[in-house]
Amino acid sequence: MQALPSIAFGGFSGSAKGVTARQVAGRTILSVKSWPTGQTTNAQVARRTSMSKISKSWKLLSNDQMREWDRLAEHTSGQSAFGQKAEISGMNLYIRLNVNRAMAGEALLSSAPAGTVAVPNVEYTQIAVTPELVAITGIKHQASPYKLVVKMSAGQSAGISNGWSKTVIITPGIEDDWGEADVTTLYLKTIGVEPVPGQKVFVESYWMDTSTGFSGQPVQDSVIVTGEAPHGRRVRVTMDTLDPTEDNNVTAIDVDFSTGAPVAQFNAVCLGHSNVASSEVYLSQQLPAEVIGTGVCLGRANDPNGKIIAQSYLVYIRNYGGKSEMTFAHRGGYYVAKTECFGAGIIY
Repeated sequence: MQALPSIAFGGFSGSAKGVTARQVAGRTILSVKSWPTGQTTNAQVARRTSMSKISKSWKLLSNDQMREWDRLAEHTSGQSAFGQKAEISGMNLYIRLNVNRAMAGEALLSSAPAGTVAVPNVEYTQIAVTPELVAITGIKHQASPYKLVVKMSAGQSAGISNGWSKTVIITPGIEDDWGEADVTTLYLKTIGVEPVPGQKVFVESYWMDTSTGFSGQPVQDSVIVTGEAPHGRRVRVTMDTLDPTEDNNVTAIDVDFSTGAPVAQFNAVCLGHSNVASSEVYLSQQLPAEVIGTGVCLGRANDPNGKIIAQSYLVYIRNYGGKSEMTFAHRGGYYVAKTECFGAGIIY
């Protein structure tokens, strides 16, 4: 929507043929209705539907609740116009914050937050965009209730210098994983095509406080798509990476190794084997040398009476014969063969 100053329409407010005039701080502002120029994404459709429902819910608030939103709006500004901060009504603030919360999967906020929230800016080291990997790395972590909102464009000509209007929401709110946000799957699902080397992708990101709906200032960046990523994907062991020809003593496994740090997040349902207090899994390929070592995690199981049994495990990780083996070895607590092993552990 384009805002224009008006001389001819002084003192006029209302709409006519796609042009709306409104009074703001003694000025008459003409807003020309904009029409979509590209394909509407599922995220955009969901956001517009949510906005319609939230707008209608304003009328269900009590008079006291409306006054609370009006008071908060007095200390909150909207998008600036002509270098001046625009005023925002309590209803518009209610809609804006609740649309943000709904986008992040949070419930409707009827009562206004106690005050405005200073949301930090996104800080990161690099954005990598290749046909196989789309990721933001080196993110300065922000604890809950902050979530990262990422908007990206499809590949544009490398000569385009301003493509922010072409960005769409890739994720309405995620937490970085050890300083990394891998949005490859989300990007392909939203945009529909892989990035092409040589093209330019525009990226916009900001933190959102999901407890209130307030968001930080968007950080804008652009990156040229390359053929190879500056770093590989995070090392991860799942059921799909196990060797199907071997006897794997688990019904579920997801081990995520941190990039650049000797840390792993263990999640596995171990079954034990023979008369040995351990479970083994075999991978169809070798793991990188930097993740080879010994880790530690906790175990949780139930005895026949349903009592929770706490245990501890060492996890031995080694390569041999072009493949890898992981052994979850019981070390503490009463041993139960079927045990859920979990938790973050240092690899040494």
